[in-house]
Amino acid sequence: MRYLKLEGRVLSVRSDGCLVSVGADVLRCGWRGRLRYESQKVLAGDIVEIEGGPDVWVVSRVLPRKNALTRPPFANVDQVIVVFSVVEPEVDPVVVDRLLVVLEREGIAGAVCVNKSDLYAGDTLDAARRIIEAYKLARYPVVLTSAVTGNGLDALVGLLKAKVTVLAGPSGVGKSLLISKLTGKQQAVGELSRIGRGRHTTKWVSLIPVGDGGYLADTPGFQKVDLVTVEPEKLSYLFREMAELAPLCRFPRCLHKTEPGCRVKEAVSEGAVAELRYQNYLRLLDECVEAWKNRYE
Repeated sequence: MRYLKLEGRVLSVRSDGCLVSVGADVLRCGWRGRLRYESQKVLAGDIVEIEGGPDVWVVSRVLPRKNALTRPPFANVDQVIVVFSVVEPEVDPVVVDRLLVVLEREGIAGAVCVNKSDLYAGDTLDAARRIIEAYKLARYPVVLTSAVTGNGLDALVGLLKAKVTVLAGPSGVGKSLLISKLTGKQQAVGELSRIGRGRHTTKWVSLIPVGDGGYLADTPGFQKVDLVTVEPEKLSYLFREMAELAPLCRFPRCLHKTEPGCRVKEAVSEGAVAELRYQNYLRLLDECVEAWKNRYE
């Protein structure tokens, strides 16, 4: 039997092994040596070396990562698209900005997908439009989609080309149905609970090949992402539209709350920074101040 060494990308991880994409093939691999006891440290998205063949393969080494997320657990991510809905369930926009701040800190590109557009009319449609304009003003790619009608899916596909993309967002916003429509693969999900929260979400994390050289990831729904511990004075630098304005404030450690000569507050009044994003910034600033005080506890 010819013994081979190959390199591939991990698509999904289980306790007894993982699936690895090597060219056009997907190989089921076990663990070698210490990896047998450290399999939880191998993440979907990892580039790994595998050995064996033709029917028995083991992962022998994980190659260096360019980045890694712990929640959701993926490695070598090119971008995260935050998926949410205005209704069923209604999302708190600060949840979206908390995740975007984490992505900015990690240097991972972010984008926004407002799903379930088929349900929007009247006030909910106006709310969706305000949210979309706020994130466009912040210079994030934004798509409005419906996994039910197919509206906006072409624009979403355009964001996926040749990238490893994680879809992240609260439970019940339609991430798995979007993936099913984009890939033709049925995702394992549960039903939405009666109170409007996702009772069950995707059962495991995995990458699915999609489009022109892209990979798409579904994740367990999150209810809360922890804000990174950062000096409160530096939080505004993790808001794209505020980062270039903060150095122009009168005071170098301006928090953009009540200080005079604040360029960020002026930009809000001028409409250059969306009020929605600014209010989310203030809420996250309160969290950040508290976390910074307690960072050594």
